[in-house]
Amino acid sequence: MWGDIAIAFLLAFIVSFMATPYTIKIAQKIGAVDVPKDQRRMHKKAMPKFGGPAVILGFIISVIYIVSVMSIEHSINLFNEDAYGMKLLGMFLRYIGNINNMRY
Repeated sequence: MWGDIAIAFLLAFIVSFMATPYTIKIAQKIGAVDVPKDQRRMHKKAMPKFGGPAVILGFIISVIYIVSVMSIEHSINLFNEDAYGMKLLGMFLRYIGNINNMRY
């Protein structure tokens, strides 16, 4: 169990680390870059503001890994009477609904 969690953590780190250069290139293409315009800014060169997708991708890949390993080892059953899969889907949809209801 702990070995699987360590592998999931390393997998999330590696995926995020490998996806970060691609998200930097995407940020430059779409203009999601913070350009310092005055002396109040901390950075002296343009910094991309699009690192979130790399982190989210690493998280999603590690969750898929840990759920599939736990399902193979029969320590979690996504399709039994407790319906873990439906609970996870419901939590995800509720989270997305809360994001859409946020006011800025």
